[in-house]
Amino acid sequence: MSNHIYMLRKKRAIKQYDMARALGVSPSYLSKIETGTQEPTEKFKTACSKFLKTSIVKLFNDEPVEDIFPEFTKGLTNRLWAKRREMGIKQYDMAKKLKVSTPFLSKVELGLLEPPEEFKKLASKVFKMNQNDLFLAEVD
Repeated sequence: MSNHIYMLRKKRAIKQYDMARALGVSPSYLSKIETGTQEPTEKFKTACSKFLKTSIVKLFNDEPVEDIFPEFTKGLTNRLWAKRREMGIKQYDMAKKLKVSTPFLSKVELGLLEPPEEFKKLASKVFKMNQNDLFLAEVD
C-alpha cells in the first residue's frame, strides 16, 4: 500500500530524523515506510496520522497525492515525484539517472526549484513521457 507521508513531511518542512524521533521509530524505519519497502504497523499508522494531523485513510492509500491533499500540491509544476514513486525508483537512483544531486531532485520534485531545459528533456526521456505531461504549468 502506498502512503503520502513523504509529501506531507516535505511540504511541512519536517526533517525525516525529527519526525522519526517524535514517532519513536528509527529514521531508517520511517524511510522504509515512506518508500513502501516495509508495511507499517497499525500503531505506526495511528501515531503518524496524529503527528501529521490527518486521517489514516487519507495518509495510507493508493490514490494520487493531488487527489487526496490538493492543498499540498497547489502550484505543483511537475509530476516527477508521483511518477518516480509509481515506478518504484528511489530518489537517489533517479538523481543518478538524471545526472543531478539528490537535494536538487528533491527541490525540483517539490516545486521549490525550476529545472533547466536540459534537465526537463533528460527527465522526459528517462520517464518515457512527453515533456508537457511531466512538467506542468500547474496542477489544479
